[in-house]
Amino acid sequence: MDAVQLKSRLESFLGARDYPAEVSGVEQIVGGFSQITYKFHANTGDVVETLVLRSDRPGGATLTLTDRDLEYQVIKFLNDAGAPVPLVRWADRDGSELGTRSLISDFVPGSNLLQATRSGQLSSADAALVVAEAAAAIHNLDTTHVPQQIRGAADWESYIDAQIQAWRDLEARQVERMPVVRYLAAWLDANRPEPMELTLVHGEFGIANLMVSDDGGFSVIDWEYAHVGDPRMDLGWCLQRGGQEPPNVLGDNLIVACERYRELTGASEAAINPAALSYFVILGSWRAFDQIVDGFSAISMGANAPLLTAYLISPWSLSCSAWLQLTKDLDAMKTSSSQMEVSA
Repeated sequence: MDAVQLKSRLESFLGARDYPAEVSGVEQIVGGFSQITYKFHANTGDVVETLVLRSDRPGGATLTLTDRDLEYQVIKFLNDAGAPVPLVRWADRDGSELGTRSLISDFVPGSNLLQATRSGQLSSADAALVVAEAAAAIHNLDTTHVPQQIRGAADWESYIDAQIQAWRDLEARQVERMPVVRYLAAWLDANRPEPMELTLVHGEFGIANLMVSDDGGFSVIDWEYAHVGDPRMDLGWCLQRGGQEPPNVLGDNLIVACERYRELTGASEAAINPAALSYFVILGSWRAFDQIVDGFSAISMGANAPLLTAYLISPWSLSCSAWLQLTKDLDAMKTSSSQMEVSA
């Protein structure tokens, strides 16, 4: 769909919601593999607002499949709860008006935390505190009224079981066996951290999805992977992304960030510490590569796979090496801690 067609559809969509406006400045926002996002201006004659359209890619041209209608419901819950999230205005919940399932929300002026840190707008240490505060704001929410579809596991053990099983399932469906994946699943099973109460989890909590404004405020965007789970999944994902997309603001300031997070949430040091968060770097990483690894098998069988698969063969190998090293480091840390306790 070209900009002229999209402008016409947007004007019809807004008019049908008692918001007659002239649409201008339709501009695609770069970023993300799954959905397509546009910024546009809506002039009602009384006010000009900048809004964001977030839509499914046409024809299913996406690396990952998520539910835009469910994302709309999640953001509505977050808005009602007063969470630091842009206000969602409307949704085309079946795609009949805008061509694909879509939602429209307020535009957040400013830059994301990745840009702000790279440009020097924020120091790495200050950015790490924003990460801790944003995570705490999400994880402190009452989940009583979250959409039923994102509830998942009934308890912490079941949730961790499912995440470890996802690693085993990933390995089991490949053309060739992958001993490294079997090892990681076994290690994760044998080294479970201190349990925590399940909370709302963003699911893709990287600093590129944290918007910061000039007045120091922040908001969290892109909620397509939200679910109820262990809150450390978000912090582990942030660490994982920081290692691949520097600066690693959380990893470089992890002790201070853990302290701030514990202060805001009341979590114990036994649950929130560098070793526990490192466990979740590994646990949650299956989702970053599951469709990519499936693509390797598809190619080996002569089938088509997303082009991105070819580009991520090397990152997959490097990530496996990093995860293996992390298990060794955590095992050594545990051994050292046990020896110190015996000596004491």
